Amino acid sequence: MIFFFRTLFFSALISISVLAFLPDYNDLPRIVSLSDLLNHAVAFSVLSILYTFAYSHTPKRITLTLIAYGVLIEVVQAFLPTRYPSFEDIIADSVGIFLGLALRNLIKSSTLFKPKPL
Repeated sequence: MIFFFRTLFFSALISISVLAFLPDYNDLPRIVSLSDLLNHAVAFSVLSILYTFAYSHTPKRITLTLIAYGVLIEVVQAFLPTRYPSFEDIIADSVGIFLGLALRNLIKSSTLFKPKPL
């Protein structure tokens, strides 16, 4: 099961990286380019949920790692001719991380993950 979640995590990480470094954001399908900040929040929510199921790292380590990844995206975009860095994107990434961690806590506390008595 761990291998499954790690595969999902790295698949999401690669997909998000490809989308972040595309030359023209406006060429994306309408559903993807609906709201840049919403895209960041959703992407980082998904990443944080998958990260927590793939690795047994602390929430602090997960948060710092994913924020560093978000900052890396913005630094790379600063050097792309058709993209630009945005502090608002890092804020949206952070909001997404915290939402993802909160959702993860709800998922873990749900009855799906509690062993049933014999």
